[in-house]
Amino acid sequence: MVQRIAFLAFPGLTLLDLVGAYDVLRRVPLMGIEQSVTHRIVGTKASLEDETGFAFHPDGILEELKAFDLLVVPGGLGTRRLMSDERFLEYLRSWGKSRPLASVCTGSLLLGRAGYLKNRRATGHAGSFDLLAPMCKEVVRDERVVEDGHVTTAGGVSSSIDLGLHLVTRYWGEEARERIAAVMEYRGYGAPAPGPGPASRLRASLRVARRRAKRQRTHERGPSRRTPSAPRRRRRCRRSARGSGRPASCAWPTRGRRVRRRCRSRA
Repeated sequence: MVQRIAFLAFPGLTLLDLVGAYDVLRRVPLMGIEQSVTHRIVGTKASLEDETGFAFHPDGILEELKAFDLLVVPGGLGTRRLMSDERFLEYLRSWGKSRPLASVCTGSLLLGRAGYLKNRRATGHAGSFDLLAPMCKEVVRDERVVEDGHVTTAGGVSSSIDLGLHLVTRYWGEEARERIAAVMEYRGYGAPAPGPGPASRLRASLRVARRRAKRQRTHERGPSRRTPSAPRRRRRCRRSARGSGRPASCAWPTRGRRVRRRCRSRA
């Protein structure tokens, strides 16, 4: 049972990576789904700034992770420095391998460096796939959220909301997810990811379905009613056969070329 959730914060993180999942999961107790659930932001410093300079203060500094049931690790440009910070990696490894662990965006690089993705499928930001590949069994490129055992990884930035809803489904059920998504007016959960593969085929089939529906609506409305136009005025032949009693052969310009045809006019 997940009751105590920790969000790991560090300098240079992407704020939406953190806030997206946080906003979803904070609604579990707020909406009465499970009132005993608590949340805490654990930072590496007393004052932090995201990658654009937005400053905020975490609830605690490098607190003992054994007090929590679920840990969420965001991403951001700051992950590149932490990948070589052995003190930070040792702190992350103290989480252990039995409790559930999740990441957003390039947060999966930190999980990989700490050894949590060995022999596991994982995803992250599309721009970090090459860095992620040596640290996991398989890089999943066309899914927003990938769960393998007790480790769950999510794609870039906006997928933090998808991750939060995925975790709600896993621990509190589908009905809880639907309630939270409705309150947030979020309709993107489960949408296909961009790129080649099954998602591209799905988008193509949706386009075909939309065209068919449009044709069906047009058919049900019937033929369009247009205002009757005035009768077209027949063009007269440039050259008529005077006195011959037979149609003349005329040259009619057609799209830049001259086509000879029998004239309908009479002398």
